Amino acid sequence: MILADCGSCWAKIWNSETNELQIVQTKDIIKNNKLTFDFATGHSGKPKTKRYENELIALAEGALSLISDDNFTIVDVGSRDTKYIVFKNRKIAKIDWNLACGSSTGATVELLGHYYDIDFNSLEPSDSWVPVTCGVFGIERILELIAQGYEPEKGISMFIHGVVRNIFTLVGEPEKLYLSGGFCENICFIKTLNKYCEVLPIGRTVLIRGLYRLLNSNLP
Repeated sequence: MILADCGSCWAKIWNSETNELQIVQTKDIIKNNKLTFDFATGHSGKPKTKRYENELIALAEGALSLISDDNFTIVDVGSRDTKYIVFKNRKIAKIDWNLACGSSTGATVELLGHYYDIDFNSLEPSDSWVPVTCGVFGIERILELIAQGYEPEKGISMFIHGVVRNIFTLVGEPEKLYLSGGFCENICFIKTLNKYCEVLPIGRTVLIRGLYRLLNSNLP
């Protein structure tokens, strides 16, 4: 079966028979009219799949398949939204998301990184931050700082810190936080979030694991 998590910018596609995983830009699957999936989730997945599942359900099921803790919080930081779930005794205690606001999502960070050719794995975390109450206004603030003489790396690191503070507040300021999504590969983001809590990245395929668990409902 072909399972997919089709985000706004990136799609994760897994073939359960060959165990092949592809991570591609969502724009490429949108343009491919012949491409379909057996089971999918994500903002761009509905028109392409035979069966669809809500992203929060997929995230919850994926978290339970990967995490053995009884009580924990998981957050998935996507390009378009940030989703989080709080579990108590392995039951959902709170579930919510921040939809279509760049103050705590990945698209604004990715835009700045591409524009200034930033390597987020070598970017040093900043102890300072800029308030990111809006993604667009936050970008304007960083552009202003760079125009005043700040190095792009310093300004963007401050922007990441502002986004981190928003996410940490959004999820309820836990002592430990499981991280899902593309930011699992952003070392600067992880190091910055580690200033506030223990961070355990669990990769970009958590929602696909959730779909697989739903297909195999006898899994523990």
